[in-house]
Amino acid sequence: MCCGGMHRAWHQIVPWQHPMLMPMLPLPMLPRCSRCGQKAYCSPECQRKDWKVHKLTCKKAETPENRIGDLLRQGRLFSAQCELEQLQKPNPRLAAELEEKMKFGTLSEVVDDVLQLQPIEGFGLGYVAAKELLPGQPLLFDTAFSSAPMDGDKEFYCTIAEKAIRKGHGDRRVSARADAQADFYYDSILKLGTKDSHDRATLEETDMDPEMREQILVCSIAEANSMYCTEDPSLLALFAAGARFNHSCAPNATLESSKSTLLVRAGCAIPMGSEVTISYLPHQLLLEAGAKRRERLLNGRGFHCRCQRCESEQDQ
Repeated sequence: MCCGGMHRAWHQIVPWQHPMLMPMLPLPMLPRCSRCGQKAYCSPECQRKDWKVHKLTCKKAETPENRIGDLLRQGRLFSAQCELEQLQKPNPRLAAELEEKMKFGTLSEVVDDVLQLQPIEGFGLGYVAAKELLPGQPLLFDTAFSSAPMDGDKEFYCTIAEKAIRKGHGDRRVSARADAQADFYYDSILKLGTKDSHDRATLEETDMDPEMREQILVCSIAEANSMYCTEDPSLLALFAAGARFNHSCAPNATLESSKSTLLVRAGCAIPMGSEVTISYLPHQLLLEAGAKRRERLLNGRGFHCRCQRCESEQDQ
Protein backbone atom coordinates (compact mmCIF):
# COMPACT_ATOMS: atom_id res chain seq x y z
CA MET A 1 0.00 0.00 0.00
CA CYS A 2 1.17 3.51 -0.67
CA CYS A 3 2.48 5.83 2.01
CA GLY A 4 3.81 2.91 3.97
CA GLY A 5 0.32 1.61 4.65
CA MET A 6 -0.64 4.80 6.52
CA HIS A 7 -3.87 5.40 4.56
CA ARG A 8 -6.71 3.21 3.46
CA ALA A 9 -7.83 3.13 -0.12
CA TRP A 10 -10.67 5.54 -0.99
CA HIS A 11 -13.07 2.69 -1.60
CA GLN A 12 -12.37 1.29 1.89
CA ILE A 13 -13.60 4.43 3.68
CA VAL A 14 -17.11 4.07 5.04
CA PRO A 15 -19.05 6.98 3.46
CA TRP A 16 -20.28 8.54 6.72
CA GLN A 17 -16.76 8.52 8.14
CA HIS A 18 -15.38 10.75 5.41
CA PRO A 19 -15.16 14.34 6.65
CA MET A 20 -16.75 15.68 3.47
CA LEU A 21 -19.71 13.33 3.84
CA MET A 22 -20.28 13.43 7.61
CA PRO A 23 -23.49 15.20 8.67
CA MET A 24 -23.12 18.60 10.38
CA LEU A 25 -23.71 18.15 14.12
CA PRO A 26 -25.03 21.11 16.14
CA LEU A 27 -22.45 22.85 18.26
CA PRO A 28 -23.18 22.95 21.98
CA MET A 29 -24.98 26.14 23.11
CA LEU A 30 -22.63 28.36 25.06
CA PRO A 31 -24.01 30.22 28.07
CA ARG A 32 -24.70 33.87 27.33
CA CYS A 33 -24.79 36.99 29.43
CA SER A 34 -28.20 36.92 31.13
CA ARG A 35 -28.50 40.70 30.95
CA CYS A 36 -27.84 41.44 27.27
CA GLY A 37 -28.08 37.93 25.83
CA GLN A 38 -25.37 38.78 23.30
CA LYS A 39 -21.97 37.69 24.55
CA ALA A 40 -21.29 33.96 24.97
CA TYR A 41 -18.84 32.34 27.38
CA CYS A 42 -17.23 28.93 27.65
CA SER A 43 -17.69 28.82 31.44
CA PRO A 44 -19.00 30.84 34.41
CA GLU A 45 -15.39 31.51 35.42
CA CYS A 46 -14.68 33.00 32.01
CA GLN A 47 -17.76 35.21 32.34
CA ARG A 48 -16.72 36.46 35.78
CA LYS A 49 -13.27 37.39 34.53
CA ASP A 50 -14.72 39.29 31.55
CA TRP A 51 -17.37 41.23 33.50
CA LYS A 52 -15.10 44.19 34.34
CA VAL A 53 -14.74 44.87 30.62
CA HIS A 54 -18.12 43.65 29.38
CA LYS A 55 -20.15 45.71 31.88
CA LEU A 56 -18.97 48.89 30.16
CA THR A 57 -20.95 48.01 27.03
CA CYS A 58 -23.55 45.55 28.38
CA LYS A 59 -27.12 46.74 27.85
CA LYS A 60 -30.23 44.98 29.09
CA ALA A 61 -31.99 43.13 26.28
CA GLU A 62 -35.45 44.41 25.38
CA THR A 63 -37.47 41.29 26.13
CA PRO A 64 -41.00 40.94 27.58
CA GLU A 65 -39.55 39.16 30.60
CA ASN A 66 -37.08 41.96 31.34
CA ARG A 67 -39.81 44.55 30.96
CA ILE A 68 -42.05 42.66 33.41
CA GLY A 69 -39.15 42.48 35.85
CA ASP A 70 -38.71 46.26 35.59
CA LEU A 71 -42.45 46.82 36.20
CA LEU A 72 -42.34 44.63 39.30
CA ARG A 73 -39.36 46.54 40.69
CA GLN A 74 -41.27 49.79 40.10
CA GLY A 75 -44.30 48.44 41.97
CA ARG A 76 -46.50 48.63 38.86
CA LEU A 77 -48.21 45.35 39.59
CA PHE A 78 -51.25 45.80 37.33
CA SER A 79 -49.11 46.53 34.26
CA ALA A 80 -46.82 43.62 35.14
CA GLN A 81 -49.81 41.30 35.51
CA CYS A 82 -51.23 42.33 32.13
CA GLU A 83 -47.92 41.73 30.35
CA LEU A 84 -47.36 38.47 32.21
CA GLU A 85 -50.69 37.18 30.91
CA GLN A 86 -49.60 37.96 27.35
CA LEU A 87 -46.40 35.90 27.43
CA GLN A 88 -46.37 33.03 24.95
CA LYS A 89 -45.01 30.71 27.63
CA PRO A 90 -45.80 30.94 31.37
CA ASN A 91 -42.98 32.31 33.51
CA PRO A 92 -43.29 30.74 36.99
CA ARG A 93 -40.49 32.89 38.45
CA LEU A 94 -42.11 36.19 37.48
CA ALA A 95 -45.57 34.93 38.46
CA ALA A 96 -44.27 34.01 41.92
CA GLU A 97 -42.61 37.42 42.29
CA LEU A 98 -45.87 39.15 41.35
CA GLU A 99 -47.85 37.07 43.85
CA GLU A 100 -45.34 37.84 46.59
CA LYS A 101 -45.52 41.60 45.96
CA MET A 102 -49.34 41.46 46.01
CA LYS A 103 -49.07 40.29 49.64
CA PHE A 104 -47.13 43.38 50.72
CA GLY A 105 -50.32 45.45 50.79
CA THR A 106 -48.27 48.59 50.22
CA LEU A 107 -48.22 48.85 46.42
CA SER A 108 -50.65 50.69 44.18
CA GLU A 109 -50.56 51.95 40.60
CA VAL A 110 -52.29 54.78 38.81
CA VAL A 111 -52.53 53.08 35.43
CA ASP A 112 -50.88 55.11 32.64
CA ASP A 113 -50.88 58.21 34.89
CA VAL A 114 -54.56 58.89 34.16
CA LEU A 115 -55.36 60.26 37.64
CA GLN A 116 -54.02 63.06 39.77
CA LEU A 117 -54.56 63.30 43.54
CA GLN A 118 -55.32 66.87 44.53
CA PRO A 119 -57.45 68.94 46.95
CA ILE A 120 -61.17 69.05 46.11
CA GLU A 121 -62.94 72.11 47.44
CA GLY A 122 -65.06 71.11 50.42
CA PHE A 123 -64.09 67.42 50.23
CA GLY A 124 -60.39 67.18 51.10
CA LEU A 125 -58.21 65.21 48.73
CA GLY A 126 -59.64 63.40 45.71
CA TYR A 127 -58.74 62.03 42.32
CA VAL A 128 -59.14 64.09 39.16
CA ALA A 129 -58.89 62.81 35.60
CA ALA A 130 -55.51 63.83 34.16
CA LYS A 131 -56.64 62.71 30.69
CA GLU A 132 -59.87 62.03 28.83
CA LEU A 133 -61.12 58.72 30.24
CA LEU A 134 -63.06 56.07 28.33
CA PRO A 135 -65.76 53.76 29.74
CA GLY A 136 -64.21 50.65 31.27
CA GLN A 137 -60.68 52.09 31.25
CA PRO A 138 -58.51 50.87 34.18
CA LEU A 139 -57.65 53.80 36.43
CA LEU A 140 -56.13 52.61 39.70
CA PHE A 141 -54.91 49.27 41.02
CA ASP A 142 -54.36 48.83 44.74
CA THR A 143 -53.45 46.09 47.22
CA ALA A 144 -55.15 45.62 50.60
CA PHE A 145 -53.17 46.40 53.74
CA SER A 146 -55.59 44.30 55.78
CA SER A 147 -59.06 42.78 55.52
CA ALA A 148 -61.74 41.21 57.72
CA PRO A 149 -65.14 39.47 57.54
CA MET A 150 -68.18 41.63 58.18
CA ASP A 151 -69.74 39.07 60.52
CA GLY A 152 -66.65 38.00 62.49
CA ASP A 153 -66.29 37.67 66.25
CA LYS A 154 -65.27 41.35 66.41
CA GLU A 155 -66.40 44.41 64.52
CA PHE A 156 -64.67 44.35 61.14
CA TYR A 157 -62.87 47.63 61.76
CA CYS A 158 -61.36 46.30 65.00
CA THR A 159 -59.95 43.27 63.20
CA ILE A 160 -58.62 45.39 60.32
CA ALA A 161 -57.06 47.81 62.82
CA GLU A 162 -55.39 45.01 64.79
CA LYS A 163 -53.85 43.57 61.64
CA ALA A 164 -52.68 47.00 60.51
CA ILE A 165 -51.08 47.78 63.87
CA ARG A 166 -49.24 44.45 63.90
CA LYS A 167 -47.79 45.20 60.49
CA GLY A 168 -46.87 48.70 61.54
CA HIS A 169 -45.02 47.43 64.60
CA GLY A 170 -43.49 44.38 62.93
CA ASP A 171 -39.82 43.60 63.40
CA ARG A 172 -37.78 45.56 60.90
CA ARG A 173 -34.91 44.06 58.95
CA VAL A 174 -36.62 40.67 59.06
CA SER A 175 -37.66 40.97 55.42
CA ALA A 176 -38.25 43.55 52.71
CA ARG A 177 -41.98 43.06 53.20
CA ALA A 178 -41.82 43.79 56.94
CA ASP A 179 -39.84 46.99 56.33
CA ALA A 180 -42.20 48.14 53.59
CA GLN A 181 -45.29 47.47 55.71
CA ALA A 182 -43.94 49.27 58.76
CA ASP A 183 -43.01 52.34 56.71
CA PHE A 184 -46.35 52.29 54.89
CA TYR A 185 -48.28 52.10 58.15
CA TYR A 186 -46.77 55.36 59.40
CA ASP A 187 -46.50 57.15 56.06
CA SER A 188 -49.91 56.26 54.59
CA ILE A 189 -52.32 54.37 56.85
CA LEU A 190 -52.08 56.75 59.82
CA LYS A 191 -52.61 59.72 57.49
CA LEU A 192 -56.01 58.55 56.27
CA GLY A 193 -59.08 60.34 57.56
CA THR A 194 -60.99 59.17 60.64
CA LYS A 195 -64.70 58.41 60.85
CA ASP A 196 -65.29 61.57 62.83
CA SER A 197 -63.10 64.50 61.86
CA HIS A 198 -62.79 65.37 65.55
CA ASP A 199 -61.41 61.95 66.55
CA ARG A 200 -57.79 62.73 65.78
CA ALA A 201 -57.71 66.11 67.47
CA THR A 202 -59.54 64.80 70.54
CA LEU A 203 -57.19 61.85 70.90
CA GLU A 204 -54.10 64.00 70.57
CA GLU A 205 -55.28 66.26 73.40
CA THR A 206 -55.95 63.49 75.91
CA ASP A 207 -53.57 61.89 78.41
CA MET A 208 -54.68 58.45 77.33
CA ASP A 209 -52.22 55.56 77.24
CA PRO A 210 -50.39 55.81 73.87
CA GLU A 211 -51.16 52.21 72.95
CA MET A 212 -54.89 52.67 73.61
CA ARG A 213 -54.86 55.98 71.73
CA GLU A 214 -53.33 54.30 68.70
CA GLN A 215 -55.89 51.49 68.76
CA ILE A 216 -58.82 53.91 68.86
CA LEU A 217 -57.30 56.03 66.09
CA VAL A 218 -56.67 53.10 63.74
CA CYS A 219 -60.13 51.66 64.43
CA SER A 220 -61.64 55.00 63.41
CA ILE A 221 -59.48 55.06 60.26
CA ALA A 222 -60.47 51.49 59.38
CA GLU A 223 -64.18 52.16 59.86
CA ALA A 224 -64.04 55.30 57.74
CA ASN A 225 -62.00 53.89 54.86
CA SER A 226 -62.56 50.15 54.46
CA MET A 227 -64.38 49.03 51.31
CA TYR A 228 -66.76 46.22 50.51
CA CYS A 229 -65.22 43.46 48.40
CA THR A 230 -67.31 43.07 45.27
CA GLU A 231 -66.11 39.49 44.75
CA ASP A 232 -67.12 38.56 48.29
CA PRO A 233 -69.57 41.05 49.88
CA SER A 234 -69.04 39.42 53.29
CA LEU A 235 -65.52 40.89 53.41
CA LEU A 236 -64.15 44.41 53.78
CA ALA A 237 -60.60 45.54 53.08
CA LEU A 238 -58.47 48.62 53.69
CA PHE A 239 -57.00 50.01 50.44
CA ALA A 240 -54.98 53.13 51.26
CA ALA A 241 -54.77 54.52 47.72
CA GLY A 242 -58.35 53.55 46.87
CA ALA A 243 -59.59 55.27 50.04
CA ARG A 244 -58.61 58.62 48.54
CA PHE A 245 -61.53 58.50 46.09
CA ASN A 246 -64.46 60.60 47.24
CA HIS A 247 -67.95 59.11 47.43
CA SER A 248 -70.92 59.87 45.21
CA CYS A 249 -74.33 58.21 45.16
CA ALA A 250 -74.09 58.59 41.37
CA PRO A 251 -70.44 57.55 40.88
CA ASN A 252 -68.65 57.78 37.54
CA ALA A 253 -66.22 54.94 38.37
CA THR A 254 -66.72 51.30 39.38
CA LEU A 255 -64.90 48.89 41.70
CA GLU A 256 -63.65 45.35 41.21
CA SER A 257 -62.27 44.15 44.53
CA SER A 258 -61.28 41.06 46.49
CA LYS A 259 -59.76 40.67 49.96
CA SER A 260 -56.35 41.45 48.47
CA THR A 261 -56.72 43.65 45.35
CA LEU A 262 -58.79 46.55 44.05
CA LEU A 263 -59.23 47.78 40.49
CA VAL A 264 -61.08 51.03 39.76
CA ARG A 265 -62.42 51.54 36.22
CA ALA A 266 -64.13 54.47 34.57
CA GLY A 267 -67.87 53.79 34.57
CA CYS A 268 -68.48 56.24 31.73
CA ALA A 269 -66.60 58.79 29.63
CA ILE A 270 -64.98 61.26 32.05
CA PRO A 271 -63.64 64.61 30.78
CA MET A 272 -60.14 65.70 31.69
CA GLY A 273 -60.17 67.77 34.87
CA SER A 274 -63.33 66.16 36.27
CA GLU A 275 -63.34 64.49 39.68
CA VAL A 276 -63.50 60.70 39.60
CA THR A 277 -65.84 59.30 42.26
CA ILE A 278 -66.81 55.86 43.56
CA SER A 279 -69.57 54.58 45.82
CA TYR A 280 -68.73 53.59 49.37
CA LEU A 281 -72.02 51.69 49.45
CA PRO A 282 -72.64 48.32 47.75
CA HIS A 283 -74.59 48.61 44.52
CA GLN A 284 -77.88 47.39 46.00
CA LEU A 285 -77.80 50.11 48.66
CA LEU A 286 -77.52 52.80 45.99
CA LEU A 287 -81.07 51.85 44.97
CA GLU A 288 -82.45 52.99 48.32
CA ALA A 289 -84.12 56.34 48.84
CA GLY A 290 -81.92 59.34 49.54
CA ALA A 291 -82.67 59.57 53.26
CA LYS A 292 -81.79 55.90 53.84
CA ARG A 293 -78.56 56.21 51.88
CA ARG A 294 -77.51 59.29 53.79
CA GLU A 295 -78.32 57.61 57.10
CA ARG A 296 -76.18 54.58 56.19
CA LEU A 297 -73.28 56.81 55.19
CA LEU A 298 -73.56 58.88 58.35
CA ASN A 299 -73.71 55.85 60.64
CA GLY A 300 -71.13 53.80 58.78
CA ARG A 301 -68.70 56.43 57.51
CA GLY A 302 -69.42 59.40 59.72
CA PHE A 303 -70.22 62.04 57.10
CA HIS A 304 -73.23 63.77 55.60
CA CYS A 305 -73.30 63.02 51.87
CA ARG A 306 -73.43 66.18 49.78
CA CYS A 307 -73.14 64.65 46.30
CA GLN A 308 -75.28 66.10 43.53
CA ARG A 309 -77.76 63.23 43.73
CA CYS A 310 -78.28 63.70 47.47
CA GLU A 311 -78.59 67.44 47.06
CA SER A 312 -81.40 66.92 44.57
CA GLU A 313 -83.12 64.37 46.82
CA GLN A 314 -83.05 66.26 50.12
CA ASP A 315 -86.78 65.74 50.68
CA GLN A 316 -86.73 62.01 49.98
